[in-house]
Amino acid sequence: MSDFAQQKNVHYFPGHMKKALVALMPLIKCSDVVVEVCDARIPLSSRNPLLNQAALSNKPRLLLLSKTDRADPRITEEWLHFFNEKGLFCISANLKGERILSVLDKALMPLVKKKREKEQKYGMKKQPLRLLILGIPNVGKSTLINNLGGRKLAIVANRPGVTRAPQWIRLSDSYLLLDTPGILPMNYEDKVVAKRLAMVGSIKEEVLPIHDLAEELLGFLEKEYPSSLEKRYLISPCKNGTFSEFFKKIAANRGYLLEGGQEDINKAMLAFLKDFQNGELGPLSLERPLC
Repeated sequence: MSDFAQQKNVHYFPGHMKKALVALMPLIKCSDVVVEVCDARIPLSSRNPLLNQAALSNKPRLLLLSKTDRADPRITEEWLHFFNEKGLFCISANLKGERILSVLDKALMPLVKKKREKEQKYGMKKQPLRLLILGIPNVGKSTLINNLGGRKLAIVANRPGVTRAPQWIRLSDSYLLLDTPGILPMNYEDKVVAKRLAMVGSIKEEVLPIHDLAEELLGFLEKEYPSSLEKRYLISPCKNGTFSEFFKKIAANRGYLLEGGQEDINKAMLAFLKDFQNGELGPLSLERPLC
């Protein structure tokens, strides 16, 4: 049994996240709408319950399922229906492939209706909407801001922990956006959630055993999306072999060799995880609504 299997909780809470969490409440109070961004491949696991509680301070909220180009479109539609049925305004987008400003304008209209009616009633000048962008690391918060601005306004990288401090960004006369660092709970009691977050890159892979992550992801894809494995690696799923043999074949095909010519299985596993994170295996979802 691996050390991870015996571990009760998974701890991952860098110092800048603690500072950001403390600073979060006053920022929520001065915002008009909280926009929570989560990964469409794992909509439940990529929602931080701490952020959810903080955002419940009578603020209008919009949930955005990002990275839809990497998620199963059928299951994404199921999630949209699921969240909207729960009374949570929810939209989805491929933030790197489509401008969503008009979509956001339409989605926000019912959420800011009271604010606009108040301005009109008292003859006030229409004020820009202050949108607080929240989410765990590496779900696309900064990409959303750049998408809305049509240019690079925030730093983006496919790894957690890039945005380190809150920053207000004037998008236009219509919007002020606040980009915040990704914040995770101090620990995850549910190891399945922790694994899924590491699989999509919201937790650094080094925090969890690579073997556990790669083998669990491979087992899921072998069951739910076997053609994605054959198409990417030109290797049939390992129904008649072992997971280790599958990764040995990837290592051999890509030239991942150790001294002496032995296959570097660890490097093959890491490459496999990166392929999934970057959408190289096709549009795949790890979670679906239980309804």
